[in-house]
Amino acid sequence: MIRHTIKNMPFELAPEEAAKALRVSEDDFEEFEDVYNEIVPLLCPTLYFGVEEIHSNDGRKVVIGDQTFESRILAVNVKDVNKVYPYVVTSGRRAYDRAQAYDDPLYNFWAHGLCELALRSAMQVGFEEAKARLGVSALNAMNPGSLSDFPISSQRPLFDLLKNVEEECGVTLTDTYLMIPIKSGSGIWFESDKHYANCMMCPRVNCPNRRADYREDMFEKEYAQE
Repeated sequence: MIRHTIKNMPFELAPEEAAKALRVSEDDFEEFEDVYNEIVPLLCPTLYFGVEEIHSNDGRKVVIGDQTFESRILAVNVKDVNKVYPYVVTSGRRAYDRAQAYDDPLYNFWAHGLCELALRSAMQVGFEEAKARLGVSALNAMNPGSLSDFPISSQRPLFDLLKNVEEECGVTLTDTYLMIPIKSGSGIWFESDKHYANCMMCPRVNCPNRRADYREDMFEKEYAQE
């Protein structure tokens, strides 16, 4: 059971760049900068991930380590590999707690926005560092809650599989499987020469986080059971 924790990844956006990303007006910049100066020192972008063997895969259920995941798409995606890499990434608990404490809705929005920007940066930096540590060149990801076939309830076995998630990166699960801090992400990386993105099977229109075009026939062509 191999685990890696990468903490305090850099957040290098200057106040002006962050303000632009969050569409802060010039009139509000001084107040935004006050929030920036409070939140940024509290950020602790952290990636916690592991290496786990696949023990069985019947085309619908996949046993990874000591946990079972029910997902046809996951089963097909990992059918040619014998290990996967579960992960949790976050912008940090202290920044989240401070953001939650703002009574002013605008300050609250800015603070969580900064946490979001830190999370995006951590996902990019951490992804490259993880590939280097694992010695792999190409990784795809499946994320709980991204598709109906891999529901958000899959968070529970993912966290149970990684173990010590709160101790390593400060992330906890609510009873409805949402992560706290809310600016956190989780998933299962797997090696594949073929590009995969959850977006390919998600029909949501105008999604700001879309990373691939929607393919209406993809499930039937590549994942439907014979």
